Amino acid sequence: MQAVDRKNGHIDLALNQPPVESEFDHYQLTHRALPEVNFGQIDLQTPFLGQVLAAPIFISSMTGGPARAERINAVLAEACRELNLAMGVGSQRIALETRHLSGMTRSVRGAIGQQPLMANFGAINLPDLASPSDLSRILDPLQADALILHLNPMQEVFQPRGDTDWAGILNCIAEVCAWCPVPVIVKEVGFGLDPVSAQRLLAAGVSFLDVAGRGGTRFDWIERELRGPGAEMPSQEAFDGWGYSTPEALKLCSPHIARSQLLASGGIRHGVDVAKALCLGASLCGVGGAILPAALESTEAAVGFLRQMILDLRTACYGSGVASSAHLNAEQLKVINPGGLG
Repeated sequence: MQAVDRKNGHIDLALNQPPVESEFDHYQLTHRALPEVNFGQIDLQTPFLGQVLAAPIFISSMTGGPARAERINAVLAEACRELNLAMGVGSQRIALETRHLSGMTRSVRGAIGQQPLMANFGAINLPDLASPSDLSRILDPLQADALILHLNPMQEVFQPRGDTDWAGILNCIAEVCAWCPVPVIVKEVGFGLDPVSAQRLLAAGVSFLDVAGRGGTRFDWIERELRGPGAEMPSQEAFDGWGYSTPEALKLCSPHIARSQLLASGGIRHGVDVAKALCLGASLCGVGGAILPAALESTEAAVGFLRQMILDLRTACYGSGVASSAHLNAEQLKVINPGGLG
């Protein structure tokens, strides 16, 4: 299966993925009957990449490659421009390999204006580059404000002819950090970041970490569906619970990572999930699969989805009695189903 066809398959399957239990539902924000805050003055502004966003929300990297994906990213970029939010594009490997004949182009920068825009490349593909400077071919057209390197070892092992030799990848990441003219962000792709890897990545020069835990798009399931029945691969049933949920990854990593460096994506559905992730130590939250149906519809639909998310976050702050999303912390959160947590 060609790479562009696989990316189209990813989009279709992400839209039709079976429901996934969210461990965010095992937490509840504490209610304040006397909030002592003015709803209209609650401050959601969040600094990120040298700018101040309207809310601690960004569009998480979802898909790249086919023209269909570029249209999705353009719609999302337009929504971010209207609402003053940040965005990461999908994987740009195809764009780099084809010299921009397909994949992310400068059109996404035109759509988002001056809002923070993050390029994206697979860490496993770094050894294939002649030099880290080859990445300028994906950074420059976007005028990218940061570079995301994604970690997807468990996706690759379920993928036909997947890249499963991860020996030396940390050194490659360190070389990219030493060269890169913009901050480097490392994110998982749905299995969660562990604290050992997180600390090694920070020591290598990474500026931000996105825990990207279990609870959103499940790429092992997608790869299995793309391969069809009968293919030899690890057992789906045996690995259904592999990795860390986003709340679990935050709890594990937040003691070792400054809040300003910790991002959360993976199963963020609405503004209350954002508030819970902030309580667990994140400074910024990425929404991906939840906004995909709206992005396929129109810019207006994507803007409406994000406006609702921001309103729900503001309401969660108000109901918890905090005047700023930056003030959300573990004191505003309680576990309501301890036995359900991984």
